[in-house]
Amino acid sequence: MKRVLVIEDDHRMRDLLVRQLSALSCEAFAVGTPSSALRAVDAHRPDVVVIDIGLPEMDGFALADLLRHTRIPMVASTGDAHPDLEERAREAGFTGLLRKPFRLRDLARELDRALPRD
Repeated sequence: MKRVLVIEDDHRMRDLLVRQLSALSCEAFAVGTPSSALRAVDAHRPDVVVIDIGLPEMDGFALADLLRHTRIPMVASTGDAHPDLEERAREAGFTGLLRKPFRLRDLARELDRALPRD
């Protein structure tokens, strides 16, 4: 079972992601702030992290920069429709970008890209 850490400040989206990940047979952990995310990475050692770009304290790009040394695959999540965001996410080290609202199959596709096959 893959362990996924969700970093999302909106509690409804955080809960939805945890439910969706459970439906995809993942063990999901969720936090709402970058500072709690840094602690959770050490505590839970996830296989992948899903990071909201629009976080408080620092944006998801800055958090990804802090997490890059862990070599844990990262998937970006955003409600922003800016067309250059996908390229910026790739340059920041994200394996993919989920645009909200997204479907379960979109989440599954991005996890497949991020996680090695067993």
